[in-house]
Amino acid sequence: MKTVVVPMDDRPPNYQLVSKIANLNCLEIELPDKNLLGRYLRPGNCEELARWMLSREADRFIISIDMLSYGGLIASREEGISVETALARLRSVRELRRRLPNAEIFLSSIVRRASVSVSSAGSKELWTMLNRYLWLSGQGKIEEVESVENDLPRGFICRYRELRLRNHEVNKECLKLVKSGCADLLVLAQEDTFRHGPQERELDILEGIAKDFGIEDRVFIHNGADEVIQEMLSYRQDQEYPVEVIYDSPETREKIMDFEDREFGKNVESHMKLLGMRQSSSSSTGILVAGTKIDDSIEALKNLSKRKQRVFILDVFCANGSNPPFVDAYLGLELKNIWGYSAWNTASNSLGTLLSLAATSSSCEVKKKAFAEFYISRLLDDHLYQGILRINLERMVDESGGDIYKVSKSKGLFEDFRDNLFMPKAEEFLDKFIRGRKLDIFDFSSSEIRISIEKFILPWDRTFECEIEVMIR
Repeated sequence: MKTVVVPMDDRPPNYQLVSKIANLNCLEIELPDKNLLGRYLRPGNCEELARWMLSREADRFIISIDMLSYGGLIASREEGISVETALARLRSVRELRRRLPNAEIFLSSIVRRASVSVSSAGSKELWTMLNRYLWLSGQGKIEEVESVENDLPRGFICRYRELRLRNHEVNKECLKLVKSGCADLLVLAQEDTFRHGPQERELDILEGIAKDFGIEDRVFIHNGADEVIQEMLSYRQDQEYPVEVIYDSPETREKIMDFEDREFGKNVESHMKLLGMRQSSSSSTGILVAGTKIDDSIEALKNLSKRKQRVFILDVFCANGSNPPFVDAYLGLELKNIWGYSAWNTASNSLGTLLSLAATSSSCEVKKKAFAEFYISRLLDDHLYQGILRINLERMVDESGGDIYKVSKSKGLFEDFRDNLFMPKAEEFLDKFIRGRKLDIFDFSSSEIRISIEKFILPWDRTFECEIEVMIR
């Protein structure tokens, strides 16, 4: 099956990981040139992307509405695109349906995050102030709300609300596309927020419209963002994936994770439903959700490993990286049947990647080398970089008087970090936990097997995310 993808932007989860998940699904995939996509503060070329999309032939189209209507996720939070323009750009979806009446058309659209984008120390301060303003508003603390609003730039709140309304109108139009048959599936992913935030009324309206339209079974609303297209690649309407998902404790299932607005168990259920997964204790695939106490997580993992052929680990102890003591403890068990690990961003971002991987493992003849490369890259990215070494890089940037949002301004600093800290630590990690071991996912015991890190970069020149390419020869 051929799939055409219009990603949300060119970051690794939306481009690199999408390509890898497609490969593991044995899918033929076509992505646009990266130059057409949104890249950090530069919006993508919406008109050219629409023309590119309409010129393709495929069995399935997976389309980021944030890219198509605004020019990417960052652009979707900014001014410059009117509601009329954003809605007009959606007409290309109707045209796509007219041209290819039998193709599957899947849409991903983001319910706007609570606060603004962060691209500098100044915008980080604004992000904090707006989050406080919105949180206080949700608590009904009027006097404190007014105090914070007085500290914000004049007219800022008014413009913010106008942009929320614009994006909300686009999301309502996406529901109409599903109702009219122009789209087959829609995920409305709620980006970074909190309980009682500004999204609550919008979500109530969107859920109500979906119910009135009778399309609830084709519309998914849950926390997340960058993982959606990965999940859509693993979606199979005519297949069902039995898996057993266990939590290290009820607290982890009931916890409202950082940057989310509902119990995590509810997000897990919705993401699983999107992927056609069902809970089954007899499944050969097990997923551990670890996020409360390390000892409980390790005990649960040992029990799960005894009962399953394939085990996947979701580390949600904290957002944006691993819990290093937990990872050290689980790797120290030397379990042979671990097939995946994820902790790269918010809990639901990490969840989507892991579920996509778990669904993939039974969708076609397993590509063990590709699976192993994916697994190692997640450990080096989510654990070694995000969980351990990123703070060192940020300290180096700070001590140099640089900017963590524009690392290259500190000439040679990233190269020093890469060559003298990250790469040696990565080789040490591989020697300790991967090389020489015979794992179910891949046999590394032969001295002839080579694991190399082909790429380690900061794709948006900020410390927030890295891009790693691992190769096994």
